[in-house]
Amino acid sequence: MGCKVLCPSVALLAYLIICQHVRAQCAPPPFASNVILTSEYLPTQSFPDGSKVTFECVIGHKPADSKASKSVTCQGNQWTSLELSCTRKLCGSLRDFLNGRYEMTGNLFGDTAKPVCDKGYMLAGQEATRTCRDQGWDGRDPLCESVKCTAPPAIENGQLDNEPLESYEYLQAVSYRCNGGLNLIGQSTLHCSEDGTFKPDPPKCFDGCPTPKIPNSKRTGGKSPPYKLGHFIEYKCDDGYTLPRKGYIVCRANGWDPEPPRCIENCRLPELSEHVTLTEEFRSRGSFTHGSNVIVGCISGYEPVDATVSKTITCEETKWTKSPLTCKALPTTPPTATTTTTAVTSTVRTTSKAPKEKALPTTPPTATTAATSKAPKEKKEDTTETSMPTWQKGILGVVGVVAAGGLLCLVYFKFIKKRSEHEKVAKKDEEEL
Repeated sequence: MGCKVLCPSVALLAYLIICQHVRAQCAPPPFASNVILTSEYLPTQSFPDGSKVTFECVIGHKPADSKASKSVTCQGNQWTSLELSCTRKLCGSLRDFLNGRYEMTGNLFGDTAKPVCDKGYMLAGQEATRTCRDQGWDGRDPLCESVKCTAPPAIENGQLDNEPLESYEYLQAVSYRCNGGLNLIGQSTLHCSEDGTFKPDPPKCFDGCPTPKIPNSKRTGGKSPPYKLGHFIEYKCDDGYTLPRKGYIVCRANGWDPEPPRCIENCRLPELSEHVTLTEEFRSRGSFTHGSNVIVGCISGYEPVDATVSKTITCEETKWTKSPLTCKALPTTPPTATTTTTAVTSTVRTTSKAPKEKALPTTPPTATTAATSKAPKEKKEDTTETSMPTWQKGILGVVGVVAAGGLLCLVYFKFIKKRSEHEKVAKKDEEEL
């Protein structure tokens, strides 16, 4: 009985103790900038309640406040606040060295210092930039030695005034001269510069400009060869050829200025696509100079497929630019329909009493005859030409046929009626006799 009550209580107490133990622990603490756990705590993944850990500054950094606490404590499942903060270590400024100095980005951990020699001196060996490390500046001061220039370059058709040396000191000068009859172009004196080369560039010994060859041209001004510095030539092209620019050139130190031109053959009449032709103002011309523009269009009875395309072509040297113009036949217009309507009127004259006649015509007259002999002269109406659709013309044709038939019938019936009257009169006369 006692065990039944005691055992569950003990089990519950043990469970609560275990749960409390599991709940009361901390994960590894987060690191602040430039701060890290000391090496003894880095492998640990969980810390029980009450645990204390220590931080330190990363390499190249030091505590901003030496009195600030470097430890934090796990309370329940959270860490207390860390007071430690770190800043970059100071390496100090580098002093100038013999015949040189440093160009520094700063004097804290990670900054650099580039050595620069004074004017007239150059670094011995490769450039060595120094860096501020955890223990201070790395490397050592470089060595700057006096600038030396190798022998100056030789020039064509000229030489140095003095015998060349194996090396020259900083700012030491050399001079050049040309062979007899040649012009020296450029600076005759050069100096050994701070980068170990002679400056400015060496001069040139000028023997004049070559005789230019320009086919299909003739010289109209200037001297004959040889051409020395400052001489000029002026050219003109033969007939049928064109100069694209001025034909005036001058002999300079670097040669002809500008480059000798060339005479370009004129363009002939262009070969155009089907149904395309030159406009009238250009057809009579036999040739066109370089750069000329002409206008093209469609021949009679044709129109452009696209009215927006350019109708201008250009003579470029001996060829024409391609024309985008294409032409198509104009649409066929149906002929204007004209209808002549003639109103025919016929008047038949009758008498109340016809004269006595012994004989009557045995053949009935035609409508034309009746209309001509009995009717007065027809009144002809003015013909009117109108343009109308085909179906209207068909209807008018039918109406005309019907009207003509009706007129013929009317004339015929008039003739029958008149004959009948004549027969009655003749019969009556016979009876009276």
